[in-house]
Amino acid sequence: MTDSPGQCAKCGACTVVCPVFQAGRRESLSARGRLHLLERLDPAQASTAYAEILSQCLLCGACRSVCARALDPPARFIGARERLEKTAGQQLLLRTITRKALSSPTLLAAIASLGRPLLDRLPADSGLRLRLGLPQVRAHLPAVLPESPRETTTPPTLAFFPGCYATHLHREIIEATERLAAIFSTNRPIAPKQQCCCGLAAESGGEITAAKRLAKQNILAFSGNTLPILTSCASCYSQLRRYPQLFADEPEWQARSRAFAGRLLEFSTFVAQGITGDPTFRFAEPGKSRTVVYHDPCHLRFQPEFTAPPREILRSIPGLRLAELANGPQCCGQGGLFHLAQPELAATIRDRLLNQLALAQPDLVTTTCSGCLTQIQQGLGQDPTRPEVRHLAILLAELL
Repeated sequence: MTDSPGQCAKCGACTVVCPVFQAGRRESLSARGRLHLLERLDPAQASTAYAEILSQCLLCGACRSVCARALDPPARFIGARERLEKTAGQQLLLRTITRKALSSPTLLAAIASLGRPLLDRLPADSGLRLRLGLPQVRAHLPAVLPESPRETTTPPTLAFFPGCYATHLHREIIEATERLAAIFSTNRPIAPKQQCCCGLAAESGGEITAAKRLAKQNILAFSGNTLPILTSCASCYSQLRRYPQLFADEPEWQARSRAFAGRLLEFSTFVAQGITGDPTFRFAEPGKSRTVVYHDPCHLRFQPEFTAPPREILRSIPGLRLAELANGPQCCGQGGLFHLAQPELAATIRDRLLNQLALAQPDLVTTTCSGCLTQIQQGLGQDPTRPEVRHLAILLAELL
């Protein structure tokens, strides 16, 4: 997507919806303020203060959703970050290590293989467990009937992109998604081993070359078939769908990326379609009545076609009462590596969400974004009176 002709009208619509501006109330924290700077100063000659301003953006797209001139500020900010020669934000070493690991499938797999056995032994109330977004109690999923012919005798009709979080830290999401796929398609999906990080962290940090390299690897990994590609992480889905924009200047790869993006299937949309297509299917009723809030990941919450399906699913389950936040969907403040670079702003944004959750008084918070899961879990802490936080796939798989 490219911006419409003309510049920012300075109308201020973005300030009303921007979670960062609402947290800090400074003009430099709004899309309007950053665009004003970009119109006058080349990021290549940016000062450290200028670089800091550009880093204080979640790239959530709230500003884009309300812009009367159809501008795409997040795209401009990513382009500006690519040109920056100054670093900004806090925890630079941790952010660098994280980006390097995500950009290297071999390194990420090696770290995970060494660390996961140790992490599995962490106490349930360990701060490190919470910091990494690991489940407090390992989910016990019901087994899909082994005699199901759809799972054992027919070829798969889906491919699967689980994302780094599910692959390396929270494999219960993969198991849950596969079992749901076996119910609503012909078999468990196939997941090519060559797939890697979606590239969201790299592109958000302005590392476009790394983002393109990861995108090419994913496109090639799924080139062995033409099956729809089921995704279980909202942020990964959003980034994978951006590949044609990433390759706007490379005609061959843009064509391939368009074909790839056209195959993507978002998780809650897939399940909602499965329920509609099978009038006999019913999720089991939970053991007790529960109030649930669905948290809309920012990467999808400005598009009604993605906000409706998870709610349709939850409303269809007897014993679940869907509650909405009083002020509507709220950002959690995670934003890829934003919570590392800008921890104070991220915490303020998260606290606004937690206050809204407290008013709704849910027993359970569910979402499909791995980053949001981690951020909300960290915010709620280990207080046993606070709601559980679970990926939607795990919640649904337990009710098969």
